[in-house]
Amino acid sequence: MNKIYKFSAWWMACLVLLSSLTFTACDTNDLDTNQYKGGISLNVFGPSPVLRGGELRFLGCGLDQVASVLIPGCDAITDIQLISAEEIRVIVPQTALPGYVTLMLRNGESIITKTQLTYSEPVSIESFSPESVRPGDVLTIKGEYLNLIHQVIFADNVVVSDEIAVEEEEKGRTTENAGFLKHTRNEIQVLVPYEARSGKICLSDGAELPNLLYAEVELQVTTPSVAQVEERIDVKPGEEMSVIGEDLDLVEEIQLSNGEPVEFTYSAENNTLTFKLPDNAVDGPVYAVPASGVKVQVAEIKLATPEDVKAQEAEIATGKELTLTGKNMDMIAAVLFPGVEKAVVPSSLSETEVKVVVPGEAQTGMIQLVLTSGETISGPELTITAPKYCQIADESVLENDFFIGENGEDMVITVVNGDELAEVQIGDEQVRYSVSGDQLTIQHGNVPQATGEYTLKLISEDGTAKEYTVSFAKVIWTGTHDFTTDWKGFESLKDLAIWQDVQSGTEITIYYKLNESTSDYQIKLCDGNWTDLTDQYHGSDLLKDATDTSFILSADDLSKLKSTGLVVNGCGITMTKVTLK
Repeated sequence: MNKIYKFSAWWMACLVLLSSLTFTACDTNDLDTNQYKGGISLNVFGPSPVLRGGELRFLGCGLDQVASVLIPGCDAITDIQLISAEEIRVIVPQTALPGYVTLMLRNGESIITKTQLTYSEPVSIESFSPESVRPGDVLTIKGEYLNLIHQVIFADNVVVSDEIAVEEEEKGRTTENAGFLKHTRNEIQVLVPYEARSGKICLSDGAELPNLLYAEVELQVTTPSVAQVEERIDVKPGEEMSVIGEDLDLVEEIQLSNGEPVEFTYSAENNTLTFKLPDNAVDGPVYAVPASGVKVQVAEIKLATPEDVKAQEAEIATGKELTLTGKNMDMIAAVLFPGVEKAVVPSSLSETEVKVVVPGEAQTGMIQLVLTSGETISGPELTITAPKYCQIADESVLENDFFIGENGEDMVITVVNGDELAEVQIGDEQVRYSVSGDQLTIQHGNVPQATGEYTLKLISEDGTAKEYTVSFAKVIWTGTHDFTTDWKGFESLKDLAIWQDVQSGTEITIYYKLNESTSDYQIKLCDGNWTDLTDQYHGSDLLKDATDTSFILSADDLSKLKSTGLVVNGCGITMTKVTLK
């Protein structure tokens, strides 16, 4: 396969700056500093010798003020490529003669080089064919002294070199030939890279500071095309689209207008691309992109949006399920309520109906509908009332474990409308409770004594049942043990009875306070013989504001604990509790 490179203009500039092998340096008399405000100077130019028809570069300061370049034997050159204020480039005419080069400035002044420009062998491009190619085709370049050329550079700096021969298969394309297919004084043949795009081709001698010779005519590289850009309106994610065109086998990627890629299939039989619109589809053009990166629009889409959206309940209490009806309701990804920062995902969704639970902090006002595309549109206005049933005020309290066992703690949860509460169930079993103000209390002796997750159900007088998930962990030790200054082991957990019924995969959690005077926080678990348990060490991963850390006990760990018990050691912390779940 052809050896293909991509060089940025920055890198080429770095090569120019870092070497003086083929550039002609100017002595101190060449420099014309501070000729006017900003300072203008020529530091170096080259390459010299240079190819007629090749590129000549000038490096210095304030070179954006150069109006023309005078080379002996030819008219003033005004077609100047401005790279930056520090670099300009021109193409050397075929009529150019050896001699001094003059830079004419916009203020009428000039800078003349103190060394003469010279020329190398007259490498030339006479023609190339075909002038229109597909990636993978053979391009033939004819001219003189082409044996001195080692690189063919396509537009956007896609380089084919004669250096190495390889055989590769990529995306179903196999290329057996590599480098130059033919390389003589008068002819070069190369395979057109799939990364190539239309533009002028360039020949290079491959030197660190190369001579570059550009063709006068642009090479046209085939890209995928469609007879007509398909326009689709009211489309939805999941809908299939087909694109018919020419050269679609060159397509590497289908892209939406936001740059997101879309999976597609290609049929060589009818030259068709087929793809489904993804869930995150957005309005706008759809592009087919070949290896060259040239985007070709193949379709224009306009997503369907909800229409005639109405709320079945204009007035609704928080915690209740709101029903919205309309057309294209399946385009709604979430609902944003006034006073609520986070959008709520629907509990059920269809083309004509959306159901969503009104969050507890919701306020009266107009709701917003967040669409699958990420766009937000206005929905109906609602009057939000306080709930008439009991519910938990802040569900984030349920993210933490509740504690059971001899050293367990009562469940204390802040609720709304506690006076409406008629029954509490945990795991479908009714439990005793008490309510004082907004505090619901369930004594630790009244909850299940097995660890794990359970359903907590609050049943109100009106029959409304609110369900939550709670998690229980067994406290096997509580107190205060100081690991602040040393690694003195804590051996109170060597009671073998603690571990006999513990199963593999059980989570052990160490609760602690950090010593604020140090950053050396460490916890390590060992068996009763002070042998380290598997992967049961936490050090640098203990965060400054953390209050607990957990380990998963393996079957091997438990085998040791059941025979010898547990030793906890560490430093920089004060241990306050140990639990199992």
